[in-house]
Amino acid sequence: MKAMDELEEVLGYAPSDELRRIILRHAKEKNIPVLEAADAYAMPPQFIVGRGNTFQYNGETMTSEEFQRRFPYRRFVIIRTRE
Repeated sequence: MKAMDELEEVLGYAPSDELRRIILRHAKEKNIPVLEAADAYAMPPQFIVGRGNTFQYNGETMTSEEFQRRFPYRRFVIIRTRE
């Protein structure tokens, strides 16, 4: 089921039935997409960015702008290194 795969990807784990109900209720109350509501219950991925301002995610190299375009409801943390 594609919707569940996307939900698990946003959360980073398989949600329980109760969490699914909470997320659906949150989406309905706030009138927002389900994936955006799910992001409120997920730990954001963290990326270490060095030279070039790119990072690896699921085997792909991307910038923070590309990540935001592909996953518009996901929050993320960027950790920049000093050079």
